[in-house]
Amino acid sequence: MKQLLALAVGVFMSISVSAEMIKSDDPHDLLQQVANKTFDRIGNERSKIDEDLDYLREIVRDEMMPYVDYQYAANKTLGRNYKDTTRDQRQEYHRVFREYLIATYARAFLQYDEEKHEVEFEPARGEADKKSATVVRTRVTEEGRPPIRMDFRMRFDKNEDVWKAYDLIVEGISLLDSKQAEIASVIRSRGIDGTIDLLREKANEEIKQGDDVEEVEQIGARQ
Repeated sequence: MKQLLALAVGVFMSISVSAEMIKSDDPHDLLQQVANKTFDRIGNERSKIDEDLDYLREIVRDEMMPYVDYQYAANKTLGRNYKDTTRDQRQEYHRVFREYLIATYARAFLQYDEEKHEVEFEPARGEADKKSATVVRTRVTEEGRPPIRMDFRMRFDKNEDVWKAYDLIVEGISLLDSKQAEIASVIRSRGIDGTIDLLREKANEEIKQGDDVEEVEQIGARQ
């Protein structure tokens, strides 16, 4: 399960693009284009990554975040606690949640091997409606292992005029739903300010070989 989660988060993190943003009315086409470009960059810069693991944060910031709706995802993780937060608290929560995602995705790259893993995109099922969320279905394959099924939930950001991913469903399990349950538990015990502090602490932890992605993801495990 640890390797599955690490690989899943790593692929989710790879929904990005270098330099110019790709704009497409088809979220399936956009996802495939940006994933291919990002995997190429990872392979080309593997030596630099091996020399400095913290460089992974830079890659994530530059390449991933324009295509991840972290603010929408952050609000979803707050759930019913959203109404009990002030505007300042929400803004700070959005900032630390973004940095937390960057650190988490960077750690996931430690488990990713561009020479072993391939992503296969299933054909689109009808035309996507910009007024509602849609799902892009993929499989991650590795020789000698069963394929991993992953569905990306995407929504159209009207302000930026681009499709963005906000959740990943791995073998039927929503990472966003799992994160919402974990954060709700932390808020109950620490309050929103304590949760923000904990996320900031996790975001600032050093990235190093041997990091356990599954353990890092369980933010409330060591309260």
